[in-house]
Amino acid sequence: MQQAFLIIIALAGAVYAILTKQGKIGLGFLILAASFVLTFPNLVQGSWVDVFGALSLIGFLAGVIIIVWKAPSAKIEKSTETDKSDEPKTE
Repeated sequence: MQQAFLIIIALAGAVYAILTKQGKIGLGFLILAASFVLTFPNLVQGSWVDVFGALSLIGFLAGVIIIVWKAPSAKIEKSTETDKSDEPKTE
């Protein structure tokens, strides 16, 4: 039951993010919802439980990274030379 609520909340967040034109966050929430689907009990049996658990953790990590990742801003370097065109002309 808890997985179902997590999936519903993640999908609601994805819909809201997509409607507000925040595609990256929406994609992250969709990946989170998919990772929560993999945690349903009795979905698989045997060694597949471990495989699906690992895929769920990897998906959760990827979803969170997509949501919070921000590209580093380009630094504006100041020139060491002074620009003579800004100074008043004296004649």
